[in-house]
Amino acid sequence: MERAFRWLWLGQVLSNLGTQCSLYGIGLWSFARQGQVVDFAAVAFVVQLSKVVVLPLLGRVLLRCPQRTVMLFANGVGAACTVALALQLLWWQQVQLVALLPFLALAAMAEAALVLSFGSLIPVLVSDPQRRAGANGLFVTADGLVMSAAPFAGSALVAAAGLAGVLVVDGASFLIALLCVWTAWTPQLDARLPWRAAQPSRLRFHQLWGHPSVRPLLVITAVMAFVYAATEVIFPAWVIAGPGRDRLGWALLAGVSGFLLGQQLWQRWAWRRPSLALVSSLVVQSLILMGAGLVGFQNRLAFWYGGLMVFSLALPLALSALQTRWQQLAAAALLPQVLAQRYRIEWASRLLAFAGVAMLVDVVLRSALAWPHWPRWLITALGQGPGRPLAVALGAMGWLLFLGCCSQWQRFLRESPSTASAPAWIAADWLR
Repeated sequence: MERAFRWLWLGQVLSNLGTQCSLYGIGLWSFARQGQVVDFAAVAFVVQLSKVVVLPLLGRVLLRCPQRTVMLFANGVGAACTVALALQLLWWQQVQLVALLPFLALAAMAEAALVLSFGSLIPVLVSDPQRRAGANGLFVTADGLVMSAAPFAGSALVAAAGLAGVLVVDGASFLIALLCVWTAWTPQLDARLPWRAAQPSRLRFHQLWGHPSVRPLLVITAVMAFVYAATEVIFPAWVIAGPGRDRLGWALLAGVSGFLLGQQLWQRWAWRRPSLALVSSLVVQSLILMGAGLVGFQNRLAFWYGGLMVFSLALPLALSALQTRWQQLAAAALLPQVLAQRYRIEWASRLLAFAGVAMLVDVVLRSALAWPHWPRWLITALGQGPGRPLAVALGAMGWLLFLGCCSQWQRFLRESPSTASAPAWIAADWLR
């Protein structure tokens, strides 16, 4: 079964990378033609919204359809969308971005189906608790690496081979992922899928929210997704506007080093106490983000790079622990529906962050910091200059993460099961 996990993981990484590269490539292509940054936002908004909208349907489909069929169909839909995009661009040289968005939305829905299917399969594919913890680490690490590499890879492909080259790579990635699913599957795996014989039950959000053991996890998931998405946008803009573009290379090196160390720490020790690892990581990250809002830390390079490295180290710990806690949440027969609700909350929070972060910085914080009557000590601490609104926004994200974690951590740790026992809090008959 671990062999099957490796094949499916490889297919998921390639499929996700191809999709993200095409999204950035199409956004860059449209920006080059129209000169409007809003095109990037339109692509990101449509993709994220499509994933959120389709999740309730996917949670029910996975209970009724064989998992292999769903994954093969999703890869086929993704490849077909890529072909449709290529044909449109070939036949209509002056095609508008709005004509491409429906196909991008379908491809995003297919990607959501693959993520949900693969996440639901991990407990079936990997039975040993320690190896499953490592599998969870790989699962969340792949998404982070793809999101980090896709903007550079998509831009490079557009520059080297044009939009056609990006679409060829995207289509090839879906076909390779389809072959990986075909190769990974065995009759024994089909026999072990717990939801094949399960009686379908519809899980609603209010049922999860009403469960006392689940509510803290819902809150922490939403806050984490919002803060991480906002940080993805704010941090690189702050580095360019504030400390300077010359820090980007060293910042990338510090971030990658910390991320790899954090993944090793998770696999060697932290997987045994996922709740403690999650809460500790979030508290440390919130304090680092708060410090980013103070001008004194920006000018101390040892603190700046050290804080960036520690923040990146805590990232795989928090994401892997979150994935583990969601797997422990439900009986296997309900896991697809439970994870569908989890991703619905997570992706909706990211969508809200992408939509609101520009307003927070440009409308609220720039105007607030320009007010001339603030106390001198406050201005001295927060600083002035073009990058300070972005830095203060990072500090605000730190306070949001800290308050969200503090509001739930006692109940979260009290309800924490150990990974070794991994009891299901929500049984298959809970909805009947």
